[in-house]
Amino acid sequence: MILAVVVGKADSSVKASGLEGKKLLVVRALGPAGVPEGSLVMAVDATGAGAGDTVAVAYGGAALAAAGLAGVACDAAVVAILDHVIVEDRDLIQSRRKGS
Repeated sequence: MILAVVVGKADSSVKASGLEGKKLLVVRALGPAGVPEGSLVMAVDATGAGAGDTVAVAYGGAALAAAGLAGVACDAAVVAILDHVIVEDRDLIQSRRKGS
């Protein structure tokens, strides 16, 4: 699982079986300083995340099964919207969502 930030979404008029009704998000991994870095990844949303949210992205069959996506043709799923991340006694991420 990785930390990532939602940087966009993708719309699709045709999807593989199991993806109908699922939102596709574009995420970018967060580096050690909490700054987005690396390539873009498309992930199926299992949480209701949106642009700017810091999320946990899981990879692999077991992670997808836990997100209710078993047997779905995808490599990555957003499985949590993170409210707060503390690394080595410092705030790495603090949610921008209201009420967090």
